[in-house]
Amino acid sequence: MKQERLKSFFTHLPYLTMEELIGYFAVFDGFDDLALLKEQETLLKNVEHNILHRYATLSKIFDFTADPDQNEAINRLLYRLAIGTRKHYSIYKDLSKERGSEAYRYLFAHHLIETELSRETPILRHPKQLLKKEHRGYKIENKVRFSYAFYRFWFTFIYPDKEDLAKGVYNPTLKRIEEGLDRYISVFFEEISNLLLEQIYAGEILDSGSYWDREVEIDLWIRLIEGGGIVGECKWKNHKVSKNILNKLKKVSQKVGFDVRYYALFSKSGFSKELENLKENELLLYDLDDFKRLLQ
Repeated sequence: MKQERLKSFFTHLPYLTMEELIGYFAVFDGFDDLALLKEQETLLKNVEHNILHRYATLSKIFDFTADPDQNEAINRLLYRLAIGTRKHYSIYKDLSKERGSEAYRYLFAHHLIETELSRETPILRHPKQLLKKEHRGYKIENKVRFSYAFYRFWFTFIYPDKEDLAKGVYNPTLKRIEEGLDRYISVFFEEISNLLLEQIYAGEILDSGSYWDREVEIDLWIRLIEGGGIVGECKWKNHKVSKNILNKLKKVSQKVGFDVRYYALFSKSGFSKELENLKENELLLYDLDDFKRLLQ
């Protein structure tokens, strides 16, 4: 379970702040040796010294099979998963159906990837009416995600630069990581925001996770057993979340037709005074201090 791994991670690295813990876990969950991480270095420096400079050693982890063709198919599928929409069919791009299916089965069998089920309501088809043009041919798709963050990090930033890194050329990759790290961590922030709500509302939840359909993507949609639910937006940004984010969340929730009991906002950098001063019983605000309960 991810929460138990997060607790164990913090046990190994108790000097991390909550912001640092989330960032480190989003990169190093599933890493081979946490003892290599240095307290006196930043996350980016630890990435440089313990991933980029160890490329030759770490790359062997991703030699999954003795068959070079099968191994290449697995690596390409994981790369597509890392950079794409995560929708089931999109990760097969550039692979034959046979090779893609084989790679997919291998990764599931070895618990390296997981399925995130779609919660979209199917379109009701009337036998005497044609579907709208934009809905014809549309398929509801599940998504796929990495079981361990380190594998996602590797195929997001390391695999695309494998030729340079094999030659000892690190700086271009390091610059890409520096520029894209917050965006990368934001996906994991959504996952642990979901974990936080599952803990707070334990025993009250029917199902939880992100939501997507043919028109919208929403970070969190938690359905409650007694009816209604919690819709959430997660912001891993270096500025405070404003009321504008709440207004957008309300608008998209109405568009989808959610029966919303609470609107939950999660922020790395806190909230605007206007948002904090709102007297709305259905508004839930969570900052980094709230995530400490995941470590209890």
